Amino acid sequence: MRIAFVDLIFSWPPNGGADVDLFHVMAGLRQQGVDLHLFVLNDPERWERGTVDPSQVPFPVTRIEARLPRTTRGDLCRRFRAAVDGWRPDAVFVGHGFLLKPYIMLALAGYPMVARYYAHEMACHRDVLRFKDGAPCPNDYLDTPDTCRACALDTLGGRIRSGIREAWLDEYLLAEAYRPAYHGVQVDALRRVAVAIVSNQATRADLLRHCPKVAVLPGGVDMEQFASAPPPSGRADGRRIILMTGRGEDPAKGDEVLLRAGELLWKGRQDFEIRITMPEDTPSRPWFRPIGWKGHDEVADCYAEADICVAPSVWEEPFGLVALEAMATGRPVCASRVGGLQDIVRHGETGCLFARGDSAELAAHLDALLTDTALRDRMGRAGRALVEREYRWSGIMERHYLPLLRELCS
Repeated sequence: MRIAFVDLIFSWPPNGGADVDLFHVMAGLRQQGVDLHLFVLNDPERWERGTVDPSQVPFPVTRIEARLPRTTRGDLCRRFRAAVDGWRPDAVFVGHGFLLKPYIMLALAGYPMVARYYAHEMACHRDVLRFKDGAPCPNDYLDTPDTCRACALDTLGGRIRSGIREAWLDEYLLAEAYRPAYHGVQVDALRRVAVAIVSNQATRADLLRHCPKVAVLPGGVDMEQFASAPPPSGRADGRRIILMTGRGEDPAKGDEVLLRAGELLWKGRQDFEIRITMPEDTPSRPWFRPIGWKGHDEVADCYAEADICVAPSVWEEPFGLVALEAMATGRPVCASRVGGLQDIVRHGETGCLFARGDSAELAAHLDALLTDTALRDRMGRAGRALVEREYRWSGIMERHYLPLLRELCS
């Protein structure tokens, strides 16, 4: 099999969970003998888009160099098609792409195609997430394009007219996502896919109305990087560590939910410290310390120092890699009952689930875990066992990706 991977956002070192997921899929398939090549957009002026160093990845890479504000959509599509044609793959795997993704997919029409879809690629062109004004938005761009387009334009119009450009706003303009015709482009691209891959059942239900076949394929964990760590023996000050990792400064990730829970918890006990990976100049509190951004190679040490991990997302988290990494390390996880998190964390077994945004319920779970060392240890061991059984990358390759690609290329 010769598989061309195409991605418009991939970076390595990674900027987020989507990068980590794609890296391990490609590395795992290559270990299984699959001949593959990554074709990736590289914009040197945008750190959040396509800044992969080919010398740091164990597979061949072709970078399509482009500065989005100064290129055209047609030129970008032609360059990707020419590069992929030159390699002559048996099939194409399309990864992360957001607003320009459907155009690239249509440019690659004719190849057997599998596409990985993330919830935010289909949901909202205003906030990039299905999340608005502090609450989940009930609309969905695939089903309510007119409503969603008007909402996006209301918010973006001023920035568009003033010339203020952000990375994804550049893409919004280049994709012409503000035009009614864009919805047809997106649906047409979906219908060209042999198989769409998603991370949870809710996203699958969204896509099934527009795509012939949708498969839920889980992400995995690098079991060597996130090795099981013994529970911390305790700090000199007697405090236990409650940890939230990921983009802690992003409101959709729910840092305010955790901080409100900390305030409630502090009224009854002072034997804990909450740590969040967010800018270190964020105001601290007696029980809260921001620990700055942690790279992919640093975060495993954070989990090892923690007693409890929290994933308090308030949007429909597609998967929830931070919860999986914490469980691999042997830590109990308290997570919002949303998106993929409710599939990963098993309530009462590997951690606790709480209602989206409910700080009081989260505080109650944290109180119980801080009090009961045996409960923390039992849930931590169960989480590690679950990850070893269901989320080891080698097993995911053998059970899911290899059969899918063999069928695609047959």
